[in-house]
Amino acid sequence: MIYFKSLPHKFLFYLGFSTVILFLGLSYWQFSRYQTNQTINYDESNQTNINIKEINDLPENTYIKVEGSFILVDYYKLRSRVHNGNSGYHVIAIYKNQENMYLTVNHGWIPLENNLFKIGNFRYVFDGFLINFDTKSPVGQDDELNSEYLFRIDKSFIENDQNISLMNKYLLLRADCGTRIECIELNTGYKPPHLSYSIQWLFFAVCLSIVILRKNKLI
Repeated sequence: MIYFKSLPHKFLFYLGFSTVILFLGLSYWQFSRYQTNQTINYDESNQTNINIKEINDLPENTYIKVEGSFILVDYYKLRSRVHNGNSGYHVIAIYKNQENMYLTVNHGWIPLENNLFKIGNFRYVFDGFLINFDTKSPVGQDDELNSEYLFRIDKSFIENDQNISLMNKYLLLRADCGTRIECIELNTGYKPPHLSYSIQWLFFAVCLSIVILRKNKLI
């Protein structure tokens, strides 16, 4: 039986294994992201015409067409997006219809130096895939209120920043993405190395565990 009171480096033991648990959580989160990305399939062979009110009832990755009159409310630039090996942003716009229902739309990619893109004030048709909003990881940069930039498409953050209520999915456009905006390539574009990140965090957890145990003469 281990008597923790007699450990020579008790502070290292408790703080260290708290960090190990954090590393394991990050490893699991990255592995979950990897598994999710492996199962994503964007099927453009079947498109459903819907009303904006139906978005909340449809599953992710449904290919839809939304018709209606939409007014541009605001837009953000989503940071650190890569397209064909070039760095840039995704243009994330917020629209509302005549019933004051709000829709988040990912228009596509622009390069870092592009300040000449255009998105219309009035749209009558949106073609694209429904995507679940992002969730913030246990660590990572926080988005800032009243900024034109985002690190993730976070529903709660955008609602708080705009003082609105959004549909529970956003729309990734596949056509008419905007002037000087490139529609995002699906299934062939940049894929974040979530599996590599998962292995790295697991490696850090194992190494730190060995150091803690050796320092406390438990192995």
